[in-house]
Amino acid sequence: MYKHYINGALVQGTGVRVKVLDPADNSVIEELDTASEEQCLAALEAARAAFKGWAATPIGERARWLDKFIDAVMAEKEKIAELLAAETGKPYKTAMEDLYGFEDYARYFVHEAARIEGTTVYTPGKTYGELYHTVERRPLGVVVAHIAWNYPIAMAALKIGPAMVAGDPIVLKPASDTPLATLYLGEIAAKMDMPKGVLNFVSGPSGVVAKALNTSKIPSMITLIGSSDTGRRAMHEASASSIKRFSMELGGNAPVIVMPDADIDLAVRHCIAFKCDNAGQICTNYNRVYVHAAVYEEYLSKLEEGLKEVKCGSKHDEGYIMGPMITRTARDRILELIEEAKGQGAALVCGGTIPQGLEAGNFITPALLRDVTEDMRVSKEEIFGPIIAVRSFTDLEDVLEKANDTDLGLASYFFGHDARDIAKAFETLQTGDVYINGGGGGAHTPHIGMKQSGIGCDQSKWSLEEYFQLKRVSMIP
Repeated sequence: MYKHYINGALVQGTGVRVKVLDPADNSVIEELDTASEEQCLAALEAARAAFKGWAATPIGERARWLDKFIDAVMAEKEKIAELLAAETGKPYKTAMEDLYGFEDYARYFVHEAARIEGTTVYTPGKTYGELYHTVERRPLGVVVAHIAWNYPIAMAALKIGPAMVAGDPIVLKPASDTPLATLYLGEIAAKMDMPKGVLNFVSGPSGVVAKALNTSKIPSMITLIGSSDTGRRAMHEASASSIKRFSMELGGNAPVIVMPDADIDLAVRHCIAFKCDNAGQICTNYNRVYVHAAVYEEYLSKLEEGLKEVKCGSKHDEGYIMGPMITRTARDRILELIEEAKGQGAALVCGGTIPQGLEAGNFITPALLRDVTEDMRVSKEEIFGPIIAVRSFTDLEDVLEKANDTDLGLASYFFGHDARDIAKAFETLQTGDVYINGGGGGAHTPHIGMKQSGIGCDQSKWSLEEYFQLKRVSMIP
């Protein structure tokens, strides 16, 4: 039975009991006793009590504790990957990538801890020595973190890493659909005698757990990875009780622009990888694919051919495997989007069916839609599933305008080699991340949301800045 980790101890949940399902066949993996409101408040009190001592701990020692935690997690990576594969339905290989993501992200903050520095500010009207100003970074306070279900362990590192280094005790809530692997991190922390209250893990329904954490006056910061609706709800709850800092990575509606001089094979490989990895359930995933008319048919033909290599499966199935949708509701929504698009004039080239023999799970074959228009739901909404929605264009200025015609601004993609077109795309696209010809990111690069796609960023030194508060001293000697 999985337990919650509060104030250095593993505790049985006293909230409602829920079933954690395997999306591959909807079998019950675990019946979990979730955390009650009282236990959530206890976790917050534990974090508040830990703050004074943890904030006073040298930053190098805080980094060493994080380093030890990373080592302990990676020592059990196979077990955690099996848990992830079961509760998310993803292939074991993809689950293991989640673990390596945890290591990369968290280890970055271990090393970044040595580079935290202050600043001396001069007074223009004073001579040297008359007046000194020094600005330093100090721990912010208790952090509450909410993470999404699609990459729960890597996402946990994006919150635990900077919080521990900065000196901020953290209470972390995993997504209700995938709590087990994250709660197991608490078991690891308990075995290594992590200082009490520095890390806390509680899981349960958002109406109980998230609300209790958000509405409390204890947190100094609410950080979240999830949908834009979830972010708005969390901000509303949190702002009602006290002034808090927010850092949120929210939903996206990513445009993809393929120019006539693009490497079509490269663009196709990236499209298939993105839309089939995690069954397209990634916030930065391709949503609206715009392909120049000169290469439109070639692009579609190569996509259709490439998709033949993808087969549905999970866990240790072999081959180019795409896992299921996280829930039956999520799968049925994808089917609805396809049918609506077809009814409005789009053509289904291939896929979009429930694979034979896998009806018990939440599987759907990757769907390729052509001749999609801007008024369809697949263009207006974040798809968050394996639909490749393609339409043609001839004018770059026009397609850039369409690409920006959304309230969301997380990621965008551009394939082409004309430097003038690349510069125009980068300057025009209203997204925090712009990827050219498959360029990637990493722990050292900020992951940024514009418009309704977020506040602040994850990853990088800029993310770490958000977990500190500034403090100034001005002195006349």
